[in-house]
Amino acid sequence: MKLISSLIAFLGIVLFSFKIIELKKFYVGQGVIFDASVKYPFTELDYYKPITPRISEIKRAEKILSEKYYEYRTNILDSFYVDKSIVKTKLKEPKNVVKKFYKYNRQYIGYVNNSNDTIITIGLLNFANKRKANKYFPDWEKTVQFGFHGFYENNQEWISINITKKDFIYKIGK
Repeated sequence: MKLISSLIAFLGIVLFSFKIIELKKFYVGQGVIFDASVKYPFTELDYYKPITPRISEIKRAEKILSEKYYEYRTNILDSFYVDKSIVKTKLKEPKNVVKKFYKYNRQYIGYVNNSNDTIITIGLLNFANKRKANKYFPDWEKTVQFGFHGFYENNQEWISINITKKDFIYKIGK
């Protein structure tokens, strides 16, 4: 009986901790929504509690990503006193941002901050080369993927969007 209970509990975690979605308007691959039971992998000063992002919230986050990505990237470069002209001006157009990330699979994690704002964190994982992506992002649909250097440096990006305020979260001075 204990074995059956343990098996049911395990299956409950596996079956309900993530959900695969497709949003063809934004990307050709797949996305995974991690529910509130998945531990948020980043340290946030204003983190209050985890949430399971709804499809409507994810669509809002994707819209903000496409509309404000250029501003986000240039603000980050500005904060490091780096020439922001390295960010392609065509990324001012939302359709070009969608095109840039069209072959990237997504990982979505959500939380509410201390101000009661809803934050959606999106992991952008480049799946243009599926063989390499499957090698470097194993089990991407079940576990949060985050790597450093080499392949990861050019093939993943993590961003957090405050969908309540309709803006990116900056981890550095803006």
